[in-house]
Formats: sequence, C-alpha cells, structure tokens
Amino acid sequence: MFVARRFVHKPLAGAIAGLMVLSAVSGGGAAYADQAEDSVAEVAELSREVEQLSATILNAQPDLDAKLQLLRVADEKYADDLARREVTQTQLATQQHAVDKFAAAVYIGGRTDGASAVLTAASPSGLIESLATQRVMETEMSAQLKRLHRADEEARAVEAESAKSAAEAKAAVDAATAVRADLQNKRFQLRTKMSELNANYSTLPPAQQAGLNLPSGAVTAALGSTSPIPTVGMRGLVPNARLLADYIMATYPGVQSIGGVRADPLPDHPSGRALDIMIGSDMSLGDVIDADLRSQAGRFGIAYTMWRVTAHFDHVHVTVS
Repeated sequence: MFVARRFVHKPLAGAIAGLMVLSAVSGGGAAYADQAEDSVAEVAELSREVEQLSATILNAQPDLDAKLQLLRVADEKYADDLARREVTQTQLATQQHAVDKFAAAVYIGGRTDGASAVLTAASPSGLIESLATQRVMETEMSAQLKRLHRADEEARAVEAESAKSAAEAKAAVDAATAVRADLQNKRFQLRTKMSELNANYSTLPPAQQAGLNLPSGAVTAALGSTSPIPTVGMRGLVPNARLLADYIMATYPGVQSIGGVRADPLPDHPSGRALDIMIGSDMSLGDVIDADLRSQAGRFGIAYTMWRVTAHFDHVHVTVS
C-alpha cells in the first residue's frame, strides 16, 4: 500500500516542481526587464535635468557679465572720485596753511585797525601809510578766506560724491558676487549630475545606450572656465599688491571678491598696499589663504595679514610693502 501510494504521487510532484521552476524563470525575467527599463528611465531623466541645468547656467551668464560691466564702471567712477578727493584735500590744506600764516603775521605785526593807526601814527603821512597798509591786509585776508571757503566747499562736495560712488561700487560688487556664487553653485550641481549620469549610463548594455540622447555641447559650455572674481579698487595698487591679487584670483576660485584701494583713516588701503580677500562664511578657505600668504610673505613682500580678529571674520586682510 505504501509503495503504491508513493508511485502514484511521483508524477504529480514532478509536474508541480516543473511549474514552480517555470514560474520562477518567468518572474525573474519580468523583474529583470523592469529593472532595465528603470535604469534607462533614470538615465533619461538625469540627461534631461543636465540639459535644463546647463541652459539655466548659460542663460544666467549674460546677467553676470552685465553686472561685472556695471561694477567696472562703478569702480572707475570711485577711483576717479578718490583721485579728486585727494587733490581737493591737498588744496584745502594749502589754503588753510596760507590763511593761518597770514593771520599769524597780522598778529605778530600788531593791530592794524583805523583807531590803532591814528593813535600810533607819527605824522599825517605815516597815518596815510598805515591806513593804506591796513586796507591791503584786509583785502588780502578777505581774498585768502574766500579761497579757503571755496576749497572747503569743493572738498566737501567731492567727499560726498566719493562716498556715493563708494556705496555704488560696493552695491555693484555685492550684486556681481551674488550672481557669481549662484552660478558656481549651479556648476557644482551640474558636475555632480554629470558624474551620476556617466556612472549610470556606463552600466547599460550597448543597445540601450544607443537608444538614448545624451546631453549636447551646451554642457561643455556651461562647465566652461570659472567666472572671474569681482574686484574693486584695483587701480592704484602698488606692484606687490597687484601681483598678489592676480595670484589669489588664479589660485582660489572660491573667493567671493577682492577689494583694494579705498578711503580709510588708516593708510594701508588709500596707499594701494592692502587687499581685502572676501571669503564670506567659508572659514576653512580663509584659514588656507591666510596660511598660504604667510608662507609666501617674502615672494609678495607681505608686511602682515589680519584674519580671525575683530571685523576680520569674513575676509583676510593683507598689507604689502
């Protein structure tokens, strides 16, 4: 009875096993096909995103170019105003010195008013001479004071104009810096997506690769050379400072902007011997730049740097000889 029962069930068990094998093969094939379709779809979506991001970058580049041009105009205006400011300050100082010198001479020479002349004159002719001298001195003093007043007015006007152009230059460099930072960020995103796209594309069979449209040359253009670092106050830099600014721009594309000549109570910036290397909140970049500058002090004639001290947490200040 046992033998008969075993014989009867053997064919049935084989049939069931066969169905299970066929089912597994069929299900595995469908799963593989679905996975392949997903991979192709993922590559196609990445390719679309890369194209869109490339177009966004290329469309934004003219805006940056326009802002850099506005910055150049604003920077030139500020440089001209600073030069005029220096001239008017010199003229004002000259006129003030002349008035002070004339006033001192009058004081040393004694009073020259009419009453004093009458009281001190030794003769009528002496009185006439004293009164004539008095009128000459009064006329000269009046002329000196008028020249001083005009020099003061001009100096104040130029001072106000230079302050205005300084604000406009700062606004222009800030605007250009913001657009450049956005472009730099988008270029980073594009490089990341291109790496992901290339990795996924390489896993596809040749037949599936051939059926895909990969990003065009727009990607190469979008990933082109790094946008120039916005600068202000480069005119009037001493040679060492100019050389250092060029080095920073070529070596550290992560720098936001560089400032040079500007009005300041301390002599470093007005003399063209100082740079402010703006790094924003990237403290690690500031650390690297400061250490680099210190190590190359002899090459660039660096007198000192200021970093991570009061008012110097968003930029590295460097003064050269």
